[in-house]
Amino acid sequence: MNVDLDAAAGPGKAQPQGRAHPDAMVTLVIPVYHEEHNILPLFEEIRQVVALPYTALVIYDDEDDPTLVHREVLTSDPAIRFVRNVHGRGVVGAFKTGFELATTPYIIPIMCDLSDMPETVNRLYAKIQEGYDLVVASRYAPGGKKIGGPRIKLLLSRMANLSLHRISKIPTHDMTNAFIIYRKEVLDDIRIETVGGFEITMEIIAKAYILGYRITEVPTVNRDRSTGASKFRLMQWISRYMYWYLYIFRYKVLNRLMKPYRENVKKSHD
Repeated sequence: MNVDLDAAAGPGKAQPQGRAHPDAMVTLVIPVYHEEHNILPLFEEIRQVVALPYTALVIYDDEDDPTLVHREVLTSDPAIRFVRNVHGRGVVGAFKTGFELATTPYIIPIMCDLSDMPETVNRLYAKIQEGYDLVVASRYAPGGKKIGGPRIKLLLSRMANLSLHRISKIPTHDMTNAFIIYRKEVLDDIRIETVGGFEITMEIIAKAYILGYRITEVPTVNRDRSTGASKFRLMQWISRYMYWYLYIFRYKVLNRLMKPYRENVKKSHD
């Protein structure tokens, strides 16, 4: 995929240009922010363990991000492209940029901080071939595991996901992990409202469920970042996730009352 970096510098909608890497079935969307110590080890892991053809879109906010010191080396691999975030700053804009630019049938966000296990990509892809539309790499499914990180975050995350699974019956135990494989048409169909951060994952899963898309999960091991500073802020994290927690709860209540809630779920395809 030949992306015009200058054209991608301003706000707006990212425009797909050219083709994905030949034979690629999956686009890996990789947001970066000061990941200069992690990006090379990440791609080393990806090359060693990911068994299917892929295209990787590395999405950055600013040209002075030190992650870009590795751009020339990494883009010698035609599967890897660096693209500037066209939706402002932050992970939501990076995801939306990657989702819009991807031309492969499947899309997988994967974190650059080495928290996600790239070998799980193979299991995600195999599972979605069974007819699912969205498959979550779950830390809390049988066989999954979370290693490291703040204990209070882990406790709150486990409690929120367990209660959501029981209340909503959405078939995943982990609605707060961004490591997911999507059919591209699912993302093309969903209106994304999130402007904050990783709560975008809860929004997409909830809206996919409301729209009737098939959801499942595979277990994964998630590691706390090995280098770099964590951007975790407890109160901000709670407030942002609580909005979508209550959104899902409201949907289930209204659905049981035979008053289906579908506001702002689908994109307008005029």
